[in-house]
Amino acid sequence: MNGIFVVGRYGSGKTAICLGLSLKLKERGLKVGYFKPIGVADPLTCRFDDDVLLMRSVLGMAETHDDLTCYCIGPQYLSRYDMSEDHTKEVKARLKEMSSEYDVLIIEGTTYPYVMASLGLDAISLSRDLGLPVLFVAQPASDYSVDRVILYDRYMSLSGIRVLGNIFNNVPRPLLDKVVGVYKPIIEKHGFKVLGIIPKSLEISLPTVREYYAILGGELLSGEDHMDRLVEDIVVGAMTQESAIQYLRRSRNKAVVTGGDRADLALAALETDTSVIILTGGLYPNVQVLARAQEKKVPVILVHYDTYTTVEKLHTVTRKIKPEDKAGIDQAKRNLEEHCDLEALLEGVTGLGSKP
Repeated sequence: MNGIFVVGRYGSGKTAICLGLSLKLKERGLKVGYFKPIGVADPLTCRFDDDVLLMRSVLGMAETHDDLTCYCIGPQYLSRYDMSEDHTKEVKARLKEMSSEYDVLIIEGTTYPYVMASLGLDAISLSRDLGLPVLFVAQPASDYSVDRVILYDRYMSLSGIRVLGNIFNNVPRPLLDKVVGVYKPIIEKHGFKVLGIIPKSLEISLPTVREYYAILGGELLSGEDHMDRLVEDIVVGAMTQESAIQYLRRSRNKAVVTGGDRADLALAALETDTSVIILTGGLYPNVQVLARAQEKKVPVILVHYDTYTTVEKLHTVTRKIKPEDKAGIDQAKRNLEEHCDLEALLEGVTGLGSKP
């Protein structure tokens, strides 16, 4: 089977790498398939994995959503699956069937490489059993990120897996030079490759208001036609009205979280570059707030959580590229073209890297 297993931690941008790589393989005239053994249910539908829906649409695959994923992650997953069964059989059977239909398969790991290890379904065990090379995707945040990459690479190598290489993805601009000049040489010194260093791209890294709403739920009071606005920052509105404007002007495209009874802060936020107002405590705002929000085309979301819980939930949100997001899809492909050793990637997956 020609293919690759793309693994990494939650939020590292594995799907964007799978997407860009798939599109480049298609440009080579190959029929590309996608498979995600362990899916993550959408928080609204509790059924569909957004990554599977995206890849199925972009690649024009005939298989259904359920054909492209076998299991669903969850913190209590052991209560759903029989420990006495060999759960890898279903994964292998589906991939064997797909390998006859596609020239190359892109297989994506779930939230963390170790998930479902108790059933032998973790990404490392599966890639070893399937005989596929691994591409590790990491989003660097500190020097510990390098340690994690080396540890995973070493463990996979000792497990008999061919580590194709690593991609540092969504690298913050202040950290970019350190990744290039320090992190990359260290990893190479340990005998592993860095095949790409991709700077953080607003088009595919920033979440939208819609994704915040998907996590929070609650009631949408205004702005239903402007849910695709990007959110760069989260600001908690707990200051006095006098200092609000100066404080709120420091952040662009922000989500402002404040109590529903703080009409003064909500109105102040609406006079600055704000993408969404999130009102906590289940308190409905003054009608002036909604009127101004409608005028400014800013969504207002009312939730029943307290402010602390709301902010904690917001920090778990990551950007999901949608099938209709042409700009995000194009950017994912450009990232591989401009910031990765594309020929090494293609050669590692198919042996066709040197072909036009």
